[in-house]
Amino acid sequence: MSGSGHVSPVTSLEVVPSFVAGGLRPEVPLLTSEEESSGLSLELASLDESGVLNFWVVVELPKGNEAGSPTDLGLRPGGKVKLLHSSSLLAVQSPSLKHAAKTRPFQTLLLKYHPTDSNQFFIGTNLGLVSHGTSHGLKAPPQFYRFQEVEERTVDISSIHFCPFSPNLFLVGCADGSIRLHLVSHDQPVAEWMNSTAGEPVISLQWAQTRPAVFCVLDAASNLHIWDLLKDDAHPVITEKITADRVTAMAVFGDSGQQNTYSGIALAYESGKIELQHFTQTLTVPNPAEEGKLESIMAEVF
Repeated sequence: MSGSGHVSPVTSLEVVPSFVAGGLRPEVPLLTSEEESSGLSLELASLDESGVLNFWVVVELPKGNEAGSPTDLGLRPGGKVKLLHSSSLLAVQSPSLKHAAKTRPFQTLLLKYHPTDSNQFFIGTNLGLVSHGTSHGLKAPPQFYRFQEVEERTVDISSIHFCPFSPNLFLVGCADGSIRLHLVSHDQPVAEWMNSTAGEPVISLQWAQTRPAVFCVLDAASNLHIWDLLKDDAHPVITEKITADRVTAMAVFGDSGQQNTYSGIALAYESGKIELQHFTQTLTVPNPAEEGKLESIMAEVF
């Protein structure tokens, strides 16, 4: 796919949400003929390190051809799911920085979509910046989200996660161990924690699914940090070092409509083991004061 694919390493792949602000996402031209239509249809976006964003449509064919396809060379013989290139754009222009861009080539590392508006995307870079872009229409300010201080910092953005209770709030984790809490409408963070992982790179961070003030952070030294902003807005309330086997990934699970023992965190280990840890009731049952706490943090800054 040299004419429509990537020419530099792919760094992120995301499913594009099926809706935009104010309604459903416009139909993407998917199919070349009526006979190809079937039930499954979704859109993917792939990002490479040069800032090129490609859009792909995944469609399910009504039947497969065991002889293979003479045109879709990537389609498995007998396969019924095909990938169609939809469009492409240069999602991020290299920022005009004084020193950082001269010492480190600009790269884009991570793609995330706004949870309620698929027109807005957010791209983590290797210069400590998160780029803000739109797939079509007018550009949405701000162009970049940055650290509180004015000085440039050449650090990788390693994780971005939106709050499931307030979709215009998102967390940013960095390779120097710093964590930032951003509001979509402002380039400066509403909160910033510089030393919560003792300098260990953030591997992943995610909000809890049942409590707005709780989020989890996994660092490169296999430490799991759990934050509860109601109890302490400066440090994690729980830090657990996992020594038997290195944790390589995590995923928070739960149902906001059911605050029960099925809320918790899934940990993936280097050995291949997957473990479910269930939250205690204090981390699961929401507190009426939580949303007010988030609002007070934002009010202190703005």
